[in-house]
Amino acid sequence: MLLPPVQALTDRDVAKLLYTLTGVIDPTLSAVEHLDPLGIKRRTFGTVEQQANQAMSSEALVTKVLGAVDDSLIWASDSAGLPGTAKWAGWTAEERRDWWIKRVGPISTLAVAYPGVFGVIADRLPLQTVIGFAQQAVLLCAVARAYGVDDRHRHVDLLARVLLNRNLDSKAVLSTPDTGKDEHSSTDLARGAWNGIGKSRAILSELARRPSSRQPWRLLGALPLIGAAADYIGETGALRRAADNAVKNIR
Repeated sequence: MLLPPVQALTDRDVAKLLYTLTGVIDPTLSAVEHLDPLGIKRRTFGTVEQQANQAMSSEALVTKVLGAVDDSLIWASDSAGLPGTAKWAGWTAEERRDWWIKRVGPISTLAVAYPGVFGVIADRLPLQTVIGFAQQAVLLCAVARAYGVDDRHRHVDLLARVLLNRNLDSKAVLSTPDTGKDEHSSTDLARGAWNGIGKSRAILSELARRPSSRQPWRLLGALPLIGAAADYIGETGALRRAADNAVKNIR
């Protein structure tokens, strides 16, 4: 099947892509840290209310049991070091980074590695590339926030540098007017659709530049079934390399 050629994305294309992506990632990470609808995180700071009525009536017993369950949830949340808890507040930037990479990372890597069960067939699909890039982008933004970097443009520039090996000044790039022309005629629309396919292929090619599995894990990842395990090990190492590189760039 004839396909349009893959053309390299411009800095503006990459900046727009990553700026759109961080527009989803940053609010999500902020919600993870600050949302506390049940007040569990707040109460890890030692504000657990005591029951006023200590009589051992059936109602008081139920209240006491529910209170014990509530205290267990508070203890579990704090022990896990969830963002927004007292334990999280007392951690250094390095400890917060390790929480994201060494605790959340292994869980999220399962989604990245799962297509590996199909072996070499998975290599022909963009699924693993897209999921892997998204996972690394989320966790690198989380690492940046752990070091006090909350600016969205700095997140875009960091992702471009670490995941795509591009040096960007996204604020400057996106502040320049877009000179692309609108396409309205049937011929222009057809040309636009054709170019859109080419750009989609270019985006996938760009995302594939992210840190990924090294040998021998990449070779083993082409095998059915065991490919998932090999991909998991390889992607875990890739995520940690990306995080280390991100920290170097932040510092």
